[in-house]
Amino acid sequence: MKSLPNVKYLPQKSLQQQRGLTLISWIFVAAILAFCGMFAFSVVPMYAENMYVEKALKSIAEPGAQVNEMSDSEIKKKLQNFYMVNNVRSDGPQNIVIDRKSKNLLIKIDYEIRTNLFYNIDIVTNFQNHLDGDHPNLCCKPLAEKRDTKY
Repeated sequence: MKSLPNVKYLPQKSLQQQRGLTLISWIFVAAILAFCGMFAFSVVPMYAENMYVEKALKSIAEPGAQVNEMSDSEIKKKLQNFYMVNNVRSDGPQNIVIDRKSKNLLIKIDYEIRTNLFYNIDIVTNFQNHLDGDHPNLCCKPLAEKRDTKY
């Protein structure tokens, strides 16, 4: 049987180099985490606000509520009250379009929110919230998505 050649151990210097991240590496990791944090603090409030807009539309379509029989001013007042209570402040959700085709009712709240990330870089999000008076259970989905679903 052959004996194994003498294995040289790594010098102490290389073990010290493998202990962890260098200062530059830590700065790089901190910069990435800071960017992700800035992005999250900019985007999460936009989606939270849209969640309240969806809840406002769903509150109009509560079981037992006759959405088709409500007047435009009643619908807008109910939405505005919900916005006031839930602190919806941006201008986008205030653009309420009520479309009455023959006996169908369609409430559209389509808007875009633009917020500054840093310097001249903005984050833009588009939201489309629709409520069909004939199918209130399919609340808050745009028309294109509703065509694919069965009633």
